[in-house]
Amino acid sequence: NTMRLPAPLARREVLRMPLALAAVLVAPFPSLPAHAISATTMSGKSKPELGMILVDAPKQEKGGSISAEAVLPSGKVASISYESKFSLVSGGYYDVESMATDGGDGAFVQIASAKGDLASLKKDFFLQAICSVTGRYGSYGAPIDGKVLSDDKGSGTRMLDISFTVLSPSMAEIPRRAVVSATQQGDQIVMLVSGCSATKWKKGGEAAARSAASSFKVSTRASDLKYAAYTDYRFGKTSGPSNMSSRNDDMIAIENGSQKGMFGM
Repeated sequence: NTMRLPAPLARREVLRMPLALAAVLVAPFPSLPAHAISATTMSGKSKPELGMILVDAPKQEKGGSISAEAVLPSGKVASISYESKFSLVSGGYYDVESMATDGGDGAFVQIASAKGDLASLKKDFFLQAICSVTGRYGSYGAPIDGKVLSDDKGSGTRMLDISFTVLSPSMAEIPRRAVVSATQQGDQIVMLVSGCSATKWKKGGEAAARSAASSFKVSTRASDLKYAAYTDYRFGKTSGPSNMSSRNDDMIAIENGSQKGMFGM
């Protein structure tokens, strides 16, 4: 008789399988595929890969204006700025990011390589960049249910409204909304992702997200700085501020409805 294998499990079913099953396995785990979550990510120790090589520490003025300089692969430095009602967060984990005190609302900058001009890029380019397992929202797996709700290609800046669902430590699904403001510098797309949970979207979150997105500005200048890890001002530093937490701490805080964790977004 031929053994009949069970049908492949759906993604959601796999993600919801109790983590306790791992404890009963005697054999060692096989090597993880490239897209899987590493142990360091699950423990909250890995830093999101946002393409950011920072010249100096980002700064925030009293009025809320945030500014930073990031090295681009094209031999240029991008001067980045945006307005935020939330405080700039610091530490080796973060690049350029502002976050509400309760960790729910905020905005961050991401740089991604692209072929072609900004207006011709497919919508999936933005979803894949933002919703990657190695991205800002990928602590417990790549976000699911990603959708582009609107897409404005006017005036040299591309503005998209997106929705997606992130996963918590217990595999609970947390719907989110965000506004993406993207500009092109050579082969690099520099974008600000500003958003909050879906429940906060109509409670002031949308207004804050759109305000930050509309203020996003990027200019460039020629530079001899190399697009390499050693160029980043944080290179070689192994510790962050005393209040620095992990994405694991943050997602647990969000689930419990408690204050400030790290994941925040």
